[in-house]
Amino acid sequence: MTHRFRAGLALACAAFPAALVSPAHAAAAGVTLPWGDWLTALLQPVSAVLVPLAAAAVTAGIARVAPWAASVMTRDRVEAAIRAGAEFGQNAVAGAARGRTVSVDLGSAVVAAGARHVLAHAPARVVRTAGGAEGVAARIFRALPLDPQASAANVLAPALRQLREADRAPAARQG
Repeated sequence: MTHRFRAGLALACAAFPAALVSPAHAAAAGVTLPWGDWLTALLQPVSAVLVPLAAAAVTAGIARVAPWAASVMTRDRVEAAIRAGAEFGQNAVAGAARGRTVSVDLGSAVVAAGARHVLAHAPARVVRTAGGAEGVAARIFRALPLDPQASAANVLAPALRQLREADRAPAARQG
């Protein structure tokens, strides 16, 4: 019996290196190794370490991208608010129409109406990012299709005066 045991052990030892080289050699030698069980037993502790590390890496990546993504989203919201203000101003002022060039005479009224609309309806963060009332008015001024004679002096400055007067009027009525 001992002799058969030694012979089997010698055969197993001879077949084991062949099984490590390729499964075909292992099958030819008549040795079957439980690769799936070994792999499962090896990967369980490894995955217990790697999954939290991968989650931490993903979280760190999101933390790096979040400020950039917030910046892009805020910029898009500001641009959308300015477009909406410019369109509102063109629709609200008699004689101005969306898609047509705005004359110098109507330009300040269109800018002021659009800026009031953005200030009333846009979130405070969007207005702050745009530069407050003056920044919103300046951005609407740049977004409008104005006559070639239009300038900041003859369109934007009067619009800013209209906005300031509108701000003072409710304060005077309340005081």
